[in-house]
Amino acid sequence: MEGKHQFFEHVVKSNLTGEQLRVLMCMLTAEYDGFIGIRQIEIAEMLDIAESNVSRSIKALIEAGLFSKKEEKGFDGRPIWQVNPVFQRAASQNTISGLKHGDKALLKQQGGS
Repeated sequence: MEGKHQFFEHVVKSNLTGEQLRVLMCMLTAEYDGFIGIRQIEIAEMLDIAESNVSRSIKALIEAGLFSKKEEKGFDGRPIWQVNPVFQRAASQNTISGLKHGDKALLKQQGGS
């Protein structure tokens, strides 16, 4: 996941509970390229908590602006959440702003930002 610094800075400022943070860490174990595919029952079993608590925690994570839930199901029927694309864009902007002038021109020629 690009933009990790911005993501975790937002997590710190989100005032999440301990249980919400634990659910977040479980979800991040299943993250790949900004997408997370994991069933709530899997998280509940990993943390030894009720599935309803997992559901409430995920709702809080979405409300905090960390994730958005995609409607379609992923591999094996797992729901798919996306890490908020804002963090991806922030990482891209930081990468581009760090390039030298000549590198920026080359990136534009190649169809980049």
